[in-house]
Amino acid sequence: MLLTARAPAMSFLPFYAAEEEGFFEKEGVRVRLLHVRAPKSRIVQLVVEGEIDFYTSISTTVQSILQGWGEVRALCATSASIHPCAARVEIKTLADLRGKKVMSGGGRSRNEILWLCHRYGWNPHTDIEIVPGELADRVKAFSDPSFAAVFGRAEYLFWIKKGGFHLLDYPDLERGWPGAGLATSVNLIRKDPDSVQRVVNGVVASTEFLKTHRDEAVAIAKRHITHLDQEAIEANFDLMRPWYTCEISSGAIKHQAEVLGIARGEYRPLEVEDIADLSFLRRATKRE
Repeated sequence: MLLTARAPAMSFLPFYAAEEEGFFEKEGVRVRLLHVRAPKSRIVQLVVEGEIDFYTSISTTVQSILQGWGEVRALCATSASIHPCAARVEIKTLADLRGKKVMSGGGRSRNEILWLCHRYGWNPHTDIEIVPGELADRVKAFSDPSFAAVFGRAEYLFWIKKGGFHLLDYPDLERGWPGAGLATSVNLIRKDPDSVQRVVNGVVASTEFLKTHRDEAVAIAKRHITHLDQEAIEANFDLMRPWYTCEISSGAIKHQAEVLGIARGEYRPLEVEDIADLSFLRRATKRE
């Protein structure tokens, strides 16, 4: 079976571990993970058509439901964060970013800023200065005193700590952002639920394994995430270890629907049942 991720990342570590440590094999399934740099809509199309069996994003599933890309469902998460950005110590809450200069990427981080502006009634062109930046730019931003905050992925945690920044929580702790997860087509769920269950079992076991096997986790990450050095991988893993979870909360789904819908002008409320089939996760968790 084929599982696709868009690019190597710490959020995908449970998938790398499931393959390398034999958690899929123990379940009697063969799963091969591929990195595919295709548009999200194309990934969903390939999964719906059966060319790929699974992909690794909860937010892509939410976006697919909002935009009608295809019938897909999330099965479990592998990591989750309640921190949309990192800020300088004098910035205590997200509301303190009004009038400040921040850096973001072009995906989730940009969308989170637009959601922030919507929440507080800010004009994104005048009430906050948004500077786009790639990985290298955002790394430099942590040592640039003109930036009050940096919005980005888990890979920035190492530089967050070194730059003296701190992580800001969402205003509502019921919110959150599943950084990665397992998803598939409704068709595969109907056609081969046994194989779907076996893959979910492997991901759940692998995610739990990472929490108590630091050395193995760091070694696996080093083999797959080659743009990070040993020091960055170790620091990121130590900070992210509590984030590795298979649970998908109702608050997280509602938040992702808000963020993605507001960013694209097509928001409508979504419940967990609209985007996820958590019956496989419940069975996998009960089995432990």
